[in-house]
Amino acid sequence: MKKIAIALIGLALLASCKQQTAVENTESGIRLAYIRIDSLQSQYKYFEELALELIAEEQEIIEDLQRRQQSLQENIELYQQEAPKMNQRQREANEADLMRVQQQYMQVEQAAQAQLVKKQQDLTKMMRKDMDKAIVVLKDELNLDFILLYEEGGQIIYANTDFDITERMVTMLNESRENPASETAPEEVVSDSSAND
Repeated sequence: MKKIAIALIGLALLASCKQQTAVENTESGIRLAYIRIDSLQSQYKYFEELALELIAEEQEIIEDLQRRQQSLQENIELYQQEAPKMNQRQREANEADLMRVQQQYMQVEQAAQAQLVKKQQDLTKMMRKDMDKAIVVLKDELNLDFILLYEEGGQIIYANTDFDITERMVTMLNESRENPASETAPEEVVSDSSAND
């Protein structure tokens, strides 16, 4: 589940990003660099904390749904054992109760899935905002024309590590979380996203 949640967030982040990254590499002076998205996600401490919280919440939801499903299954089995002893009216009443409980279970399951999807989207948006603030600083510091997102197995099939600025961005993001007065100040994003919840 952890890998699935982080992979979904990574894919959503890639989809939401405009491709942008830091070394002069052409005669015309175009300067570019790239960021490895998998390394960024695994080394950006705040993102990792939030992703782990999301995974823990997902696990709680799964366990709650399993308990509800187990209870429903036990009630169905009890009904099946007792049904031969019941009259028509009692059977209909019990079947209606079981149907109602099953519908409630399905509603809870759908709401839980929607809640998790929303939290994944919020996490993706938060990371994108943090990255955007860091990109503004990095592109000016390194005088970049392009910053690309690089993902293993993605559309870029080779990238020279001389152009990799992942560590620099990770350091900037982690430091901005540790020192809120920093120039990139990503925690403003957290207060923005929490205000929307």
